[in-house]
Amino acid sequence: MSKPGELAHDEIVSRRSERRVVILATSFGFLMFLCLCAFVPGLGPILRVYTNPSGSMMPTIRTGSYSVVSRASYGYSRYSFDSFELPIAGRWPALMPQRGDVVVFRLPRDHKTQYVKRVVGLPGDRIQMIKGRLSINGALVPVEPASESAGSLGEKRTVPTYVEKLPGETSYHILKADGGNGPSDNTPEFLVPAGNLFVLGDNRDNSSDSRHQSPTYGVGFVPVELVIGRVIVTF
Repeated sequence: MSKPGELAHDEIVSRRSERRVVILATSFGFLMFLCLCAFVPGLGPILRVYTNPSGSMMPTIRTGSYSVVSRASYGYSRYSFDSFELPIAGRWPALMPQRGDVVVFRLPRDHKTQYVKRVVGLPGDRIQMIKGRLSINGALVPVEPASESAGSLGEKRTVPTYVEKLPGETSYHILKADGGNGPSDNTPEFLVPAGNLFVLGDNRDNSSDSRHQSPTYGVGFVPVELVIGRVIVTF
């Protein structure tokens, strides 16, 4: 027969075990809740997962791949979420993307369609394409052939791959095929307005971006307010 002291000890041990189970279950539930909040399309407060249906950002982002976007990288704006608008003006906190960042934004002409491009121009920058080369503030951006000589755009076509290096040491790969004579390879000089960005696709011959200024079918300058977030990983 157990003594009263032994029963009390067993009861204490049992209660401690129960508390551990409750704590573990609560922690697991909270972790699952955070994951759900992070990844549910349109609702996650910090992260959003996108599919990439086009090849405009190849070779950086492959067609059919997925990108994880951080909504919090530049603060939040009225347009940060898919299914509702926040009752704020500008961005809170007011953080600015940097040259070289790959961002998801809402198309300026309809505020709905979502694009992914690379930021190459900040407010006050002078941007121009000269024979397929990017010029920032009057200086051509260094570009050189990549060690891998071609990027695939399908079974029947490969395109030369280059490394482009922006001011500030940010470098990345681009695709460029037509030798600087394409319809978007020579542009006037654009002065990026205050509160706006100039964006390009890494697939320079197959991207609708800030080079195309038409209010009917172009992208034009991208107001910072329309940026949803920064691409942090692609898989």
